[in-house]
Amino acid sequence: MSSMKRLLLLSFAGMLVLTGCSNEGVVDHIRILTVLGFDKSETGYTGSALYSDYGDQGKIKALQGKAKQTRLILNEMAFQSSQPIRMEKLRMLAFSKEVAKEGLAAFLKTICRDPLISNYMIMAVFDDSIASVSESLAGKGSQELPYNLLEQNMKLEMLPYSNLSTVLYDFYGTGRDFSVPYLRMNPKKEIEIAGYGIFKDDRLKLVLSPEEMPFFKLLLGDAMRGDIPFIIRKGSKESPAIFTVNYGKQNKKVIFNQNETRVSFTFVLDGMVNEYPEWFALDVEENTKSLIRQLEEQIQSRLMALQHKFENAKVDPLGIGDLVRSRLRSWNEQKFYAAEYEKVKFDFQFSTHLSKSGVGE
Repeated sequence: MSSMKRLLLLSFAGMLVLTGCSNEGVVDHIRILTVLGFDKSETGYTGSALYSDYGDQGKIKALQGKAKQTRLILNEMAFQSSQPIRMEKLRMLAFSKEVAKEGLAAFLKTICRDPLISNYMIMAVFDDSIASVSESLAGKGSQELPYNLLEQNMKLEMLPYSNLSTVLYDFYGTGRDFSVPYLRMNPKKEIEIAGYGIFKDDRLKLVLSPEEMPFFKLLLGDAMRGDIPFIIRKGSKESPAIFTVNYGKQNKKVIFNQNETRVSFTFVLDGMVNEYPEWFALDVEENTKSLIRQLEEQIQSRLMALQHKFENAKVDPLGIGDLVRSRLRSWNEQKFYAAEYEKVKFDFQFSTHLSKSGVGE
């Protein structure tokens, strides 16, 4: 047999061996954690991990461990598992409000430093214990995992966008504070979005209500899409309505004028009005102009109230300090938040385009 034929025969035999050693069923032989959460306990922390059991139709299963350090918690989970535990596909890191109020620095400096953890992983705070949330999810399908709820609301609704990358940028950055979604269990034992948690350093300081979230997302300027409720008034009549933002753009700049620091926000909003009253005809130009004016005034009022709320709580999730720092060489973080932050003036300007006013209009 020639050397060429011998080489071809060996190559073909090698392909047969590789084909016989396929990875079929390997997912069934490991436990891929997708959600990891922590509660406060008497001896340290209680960790709860969720994974989809593909040997049982992808149903959600849970592991739990208790220790003072996260690595030891994961080790205890491994002692309970007959299969290897992997964290490469972790999609969500969750904390109870007690842990969040105490501080997340230790977790941000250990788990989040792991090179296997994705920057797109979502962080969240739960009003309930993570253990109780895990119990409520056990046995359900993987589509019920809470990160699915958050991802679709960040993309399509007025839930502010956040992931590990944005959290670490704000946490380690100067002149800014990080924020994450805030969840809870409703009376039906279903997970729902209850607001947005704002941190000071690494501790939970403030929770925004669901009604405040659309305006917080406008101030952040990220993927502005969703519904903004407002009130239409004409004469003695008034009625609730919805402005659906289809497209939005935001720009902010800082202006120094003598002893005054002013931050100016400019918004370009394109959308349509839904659920407006029959007595307010939008095919009348005067009504359309009045509606846009009322909408902008009400949005401006809500944005101003929200920024005052941040100032009173001494938190800066919009990175106003960082914005001022980028324009002022002598900026000092401690001095800014102690004496200057609450004196910053804010302007809000709008360019609103009513593309259409609903089906049939």
